[in-house]
Amino acid sequence: MAVLILAEIVSAFELSMMYVTLPTLIKDFQVDANTVAWVVTAYLLVSASAGVMGGRFGDMYGRRKVMVVVLIIAGIGSLVSLLGGSLGMIILGRAIQGVAGAVMGLAFGLAREHLNEKQIPVGVSMIGASALIAGAGGALIAGLMIDVYSWHGIFAFAAVLAIIAAVSIQFVIPRDNVGASKEKPDYLGSVLLPVAVSAILLGLSSSSKTGFGSTQFIGLIGMGIAVAAVWIWWELRVESPIVNLRMFKNRQIALVMTATMLAAIGPIGGVAVPSQMIMQYPSSLGFGLGFTATAAGVFSCATAMIGYFFSPLGGKLAFRYGARAVFITGLSLMALVIPLILLTFGNVAVFVIAMGLNGIGISLTYGALPNVLIEAVPATHTSETAGTNTMVRNVGQSTATAIGAYILASYQDPATTLVAQEGISSTFIFVFIFAALSVAVALMMRRNPVQWIPETAAERDIRRGTLGRPGNKVPVHPFKAASAAIDNN
Repeated sequence: MAVLILAEIVSAFELSMMYVTLPTLIKDFQVDANTVAWVVTAYLLVSASAGVMGGRFGDMYGRRKVMVVVLIIAGIGSLVSLLGGSLGMIILGRAIQGVAGAVMGLAFGLAREHLNEKQIPVGVSMIGASALIAGAGGALIAGLMIDVYSWHGIFAFAAVLAIIAAVSIQFVIPRDNVGASKEKPDYLGSVLLPVAVSAILLGLSSSSKTGFGSTQFIGLIGMGIAVAAVWIWWELRVESPIVNLRMFKNRQIALVMTATMLAAIGPIGGVAVPSQMIMQYPSSLGFGLGFTATAAGVFSCATAMIGYFFSPLGGKLAFRYGARAVFITGLSLMALVIPLILLTFGNVAVFVIAMGLNGIGISLTYGALPNVLIEAVPATHTSETAGTNTMVRNVGQSTATAIGAYILASYQDPATTLVAQEGISSTFIFVFIFAALSVAVALMMRRNPVQWIPETAAERDIRRGTLGRPGNKVPVHPFKAASAAIDNN
């Protein structure tokens, strides 16, 4: 468990460490919020594809083996950002680091593989909520590095952490017991997905400069939608899709994924940047708290640690009362925090309470997510489904970053690079709308869900009308096969 939590900390740390760094990068490279946001967005875009691809590879070739490779590549990405020296190279390195998005799905699969039934809810809850530990460490270490040294030290630390995690996985986790799969990986699907999302997000992030009626905006959004349509068509036809879209026929899975997307666009992905601005902006503005980068890091660390202490409790409550109740509670807490912040700008005590509650909400939500999914999927598809959920969350967070950056850039002073209070308020209102929607969707989930049963090869042949052709396998359900044959004739 300690090793799996360490691996997930690497993945989440590489995301969280950049939020504290954004104001510094804006000053050092003299860019606007839209441009520097790609330091976060590049990571999330690759992470979205890596989440599903890594989970699929893990189920096919062995989760332990795939996780070690992923962590080594993430370490290389940190070195690229460290040695590049320009914002463009930082973004490139961040994109390479994005392969760490595969870690969470692989960790859930390994936990379900090696823990007994009673240990699984608490185990996966602690792994899921370990993002808070990473958030705490990322904020603290990034703040210290910026004040004492520079942002370069953040990437050096991330590289060392990734290698330590890879070595730990290699020596502690039992060897994989799966043979090499004969299924062909869906390389085309894994390429089309980030292309579609990148085009849409690039269009959104550049709209503050070009306008919504510009040729660039319409072209990028149109291309993104067109590629997304091709991707959906391909995923429904390919034999081993990168995302098994047919799992969304299951009510519970569809609702969990939708609630995850809404929460990622809202509080999970939309709170970090404006809250860092509130903490690091001067108190003379009326809404800033005047924290240094280190103080902001210590504060974020403390509130996140408070939240993480609730992760074992969330797992036990999920085992006793069901993961659905814990999931709804976590989402509701994150939603209630937003109006509390909006109504008390400049009040340090209330802000501390609000961010502490937000940390608890994130911990319960992250801890409940894998348990909600485990209730609805078979053990053989744990990493695949968890990876898909990671993809959904990362796409949502990418969207939140792009739209949030657009809103903030609209209220940014070109001379001082500071964002006005109206911009901060508008961003939080946007976050609250999606937080409320995520709670509404979660309430529609069932307490006792029906488990998703993946389609077999024989059933796929029946559906496609290819049963009986040379090379096809004998059907598992002969009555269904006979019925299909009668229908076809």
